Amino acid sequence: MAQSSPPLAVFGATGYTGRLVCEEARKVGLPLRLVGRRADRLREVAENGEETRLAEAGDEAGLRAAFEGAFAVASCVGPFLELGTGPLRAALAAGAHYVDTSGEQAFARLAYEGFDGEAKRRGVVVLTSFGFDFVPGDLAARLAADGLEPLEEVAVAYSAAGTSVSRGTRRTLGSILRQPQVAYVGGTLVSSSFAATTRSFEFPFGRRAALEWGGAEPLTVPRHTQVREVRSYVRAPALVAKLRRLLPLGTPLLRLAAGVLGDPSEERRRDSRFAVVAEAHGPRGSSRATLTGRDVYRLTALIVTRAAQALLAGEVRATGALAPAEAFDARAFAEGLAPLLTIESVTPIEARSRS
Repeated sequence: MAQSSPPLAVFGATGYTGRLVCEEARKVGLPLRLVGRRADRLREVAENGEETRLAEAGDEAGLRAAFEGAFAVASCVGPFLELGTGPLRAALAAGAHYVDTSGEQAFARLAYEGFDGEAKRRGVVVLTSFGFDFVPGDLAARLAADGLEPLEEVAVAYSAAGTSVSRGTRRTLGSILRQPQVAYVGGTLVSSSFAATTRSFEFPFGRRAALEWGGAEPLTVPRHTQVREVRSYVRAPALVAKLRRLLPLGTPLLRLAAGVLGDPSEERRRDSRFAVVAEAHGPRGSSRATLTGRDVYRLTALIVTRAAQALLAGEVRATGALAPAEAFDARAFAEGLAPLLTIESVTPIEARSRS
């Protein structure tokens, strides 16, 4: 297929999320290069003569060769702390921008702290955790913070209903249970843990309790917002209860489930709903931003595609490893994700409520 511009290399193109990224990229006419470890599966998903390349996560030389000539790499192969460093290094070595679908705070920290300098030297952009995990929370935090800095704190909470997870996500959950977690307190990162604190948030369906977890917001929000404390939370009662019971054995059990259970159907994905709430508190007042949406996997694919379009057009604000609201205007980027993501409201909080 003749190409008027360099391709977007999708690593993990045959996986659940990778296929969705390819679908969204095709909708907007982005040329694709499909990269994976099985030639037969790559042929199955390639359309209209799209390029394919063979490479594995542990083969950096092979990955670099597969990424050469691509304007950007979308890495969709996890768990990322285990498998993601090689593709990131290879993308930078190939002179390509990089975006990934990681939901792992520990890998995001590695990307920001370990690859920001190299990305700047090479004049490229690194966008990590650039999907439902954790773009909506970072954008919501920036929207809530507008006009109120410096802030005492930002707290972000996710709530999802009717959402099934893919095999890859189940494998990653097992890894996340074992990874170190951090919060941002007093202007620095401090050790934390799953369910270390509990807090209530005003969701569109009412006030509910949420548990602290390792979201990327403690890493991303301080990159673009003056704030002393940032924590992230999740409200998923059934999942949280199971994970707390299985914490000592979570990794092997979730890996077993990943091999037995299937991926969510398109119908199940379409019916899923979520809400993300960010609260910002400071001497100048308090504000709450609420984002709602559906189909977290399709949203992830759309987020990656919108980022790739901006990278190709040179519309990213800077180079280096960037947080979502550091790379893009928060409101404009969120509005570009409709109808899968909606800015429901950004409103003052009359009296500070923290529990």
